[in-house]
Amino acid sequence: MGTILERKRRNGSTGYHAQIAVQRDGVSHRETKTFDRRPAAAAWITKREHELSQPGALDAAKGNDPTLGEVIDRYTVESRRVPGKTKVQVLRTIKMFDIAGISCSAVTSADVVKFAHELSVGRKPQTVGNYLAHLSSVFAIAKPAWGYPLDASQMEAAQKVAKRLGLTAGSEKRDRRPTLAELDQLMKHFGEVRDRRPSAMPMQRVIAFALFSTRRQEEITRIT
Repeated sequence: MGTILERKRRNGSTGYHAQIAVQRDGVSHRETKTFDRRPAAAAWITKREHELSQPGALDAAKGNDPTLGEVIDRYTVESRRVPGKTKVQVLRTIKMFDIAGISCSAVTSADVVKFAHELSVGRKPQTVGNYLAHLSSVFAIAKPAWGYPLDASQMEAAQKVAKRLGLTAGSEKRDRRPTLAELDQLMKHFGEVRDRRPSAMPMQRVIAFALFSTRRQEEITRIT
């Protein structure tokens, strides 16, 4: 059976969010679509349920509408720009949550906000914001690159809501810089480490390079 949910838009109008869920022979499938009028939403539900009841229709729909987790896998495999270790780990972690099992067409801003709530347990708002930022990269290319019905506007709306709810926040800003005395202590310490173990990381050079290049840790460690 399909369901219709009324949702107020930012401009004050009402949208009718139609959703159908079909499960047959071990194959589950969800689809959603928003309409300006309730009758149109009801007509779409009737039409799609009839179409999906035809032989082979469910398998065909599933092939063009993979789960978010499957899209994440394709993104990490086909991206020419090698994702950093942090991004790869974040995307792997996202696949452990329920949202990864939802079909692209069924992912809504509410699903993303719920995911943000789940992430916020034991994590700082800045960390939750980073997770959503990495996931938004997948949303941004899924439809134009592969034709998957993953709506990027749902992610954009969810990010705004998550920020208003305090679930996400910008990176914490540094409130001070190291003093010359502290830098001297660091240089002395790592110099002693190198004296004892010449094969150790040349941290004195790394520190000096970081100070004068202003590059982040991940940028420095990936230089070849």
